Amino acid sequence: MINQASIKFFPRKDQLLDNGDISIYVRVILNRDKFDFSTRQSIHKLSDWDETTMRVKKKTPVNSVLNEIEHDIHEAYNFLKYHNKPLTISALRKQLKGDKTVKLRLTDFVDEYFELQVKDNSEYATTTKQTYTSTIHHLKKFLEANGEKRMLVAEADPEFVKEFDNYLINRSITEKKGLRKNSANKYHTKMKTMFYKAVDQNLLEKNPYKDFKFKSEPGRLTYLTSAELKKLEEHDLCDNESLERVRDIFLFSVYTGLRHSDAVNLRSDNIELEGKRNWIVYTQQKTGEHNKIPMLKKALELYNKYEEERKITGYVLPRLSQQKLNLYLKTIANLVGIKKQLSHHVARHTAATTIFMQNGISLESTGKMLGHRSIKSTQIYAKVTNIMLKEAAQKLDQLL
Repeated sequence: MINQASIKFFPRKDQLLDNGDISIYVRVILNRDKFDFSTRQSIHKLSDWDETTMRVKKKTPVNSVLNEIEHDIHEAYNFLKYHNKPLTISALRKQLKGDKTVKLRLTDFVDEYFELQVKDNSEYATTTKQTYTSTIHHLKKFLEANGEKRMLVAEADPEFVKEFDNYLINRSITEKKGLRKNSANKYHTKMKTMFYKAVDQNLLEKNPYKDFKFKSEPGRLTYLTSAELKKLEEHDLCDNESLERVRDIFLFSVYTGLRHSDAVNLRSDNIELEGKRNWIVYTQQKTGEHNKIPMLKKALELYNKYEEERKITGYVLPRLSQQKLNLYLKTIANLVGIKKQLSHHVARHTAATTIFMQNGISLESTGKMLGHRSIKSTQIYAKVTNIMLKEAAQKLDQLL
């Protein structure tokens, strides 16, 4: 209640959207007169609505919008009252009509989107959730740097997207330097997805990313050559057991093509024996896709090496976080004399190029080993190495 005026939010069953959602209206009553108008928000079903609180039962950006509308009605009423204007329903309606913009902050919207759409969504891989978290982090730093922490969702336009892109490319807060275009595109993709939700909720008329061009640049694939791989395998690593375990985790992915998350989470029951061949049967954490790949002899040797430990833990390999693993790999690279920046993902690149494709494995088979959904994902590895060029030249010399 605000003196002689009251506000009531309610779903209108007779006002359905094209997708079947139920529109939410607000009724303002002043001196026994009233008027209704649409909040431009909706709910999926009537059971989502709480009659007592006049809000959606679960946490949702819709409630934030309703709070803003209620605040606007209060402000309009107080404006009339304290400026000695007529306290009539028509005057109040006219005052409200001056600004119908939904005043939901962009930072509040993305936070609530993550809580409702991403955080507990079992369909999203951990890496996807982390990308959303990083996207929101970058966005908040961008808004803070521009002095726009209170920016509204409705204010997002193509110019905002251009400025955000410029910020990512030139002022990355995580690396103290600009991001590569491909990395920036990951965050833009997540922002575009969130803005589609804002359009669905009538917070925006159109997605500001509609005409944004996702220009990519050729990726830099770092992989070990056969010579470098041999040096890595044969080095004594100063007889440091911790470094040897890290090397084994890395080499296991070299000879299987597995991502870190899939490799360290392999358990005994993921290894199946068919005839004389062991197979790795697993579900990829990143894609949720089921995959089955043959285990090469060198991978089997590493598997057998940790047999006693596996009986205790149930895991095929020692378990180590990717962050810590990559830290140790830098030390190993220095010891071995490998000048490339070594990380666990280099093992996957090495598997694709040096182990599979350099040895004549087809693009299709390589993609299957890597667990790719599409051949397009595998084509980035279809680069001809110097060794393959040398072999091709030798064959041509013989023919010519």
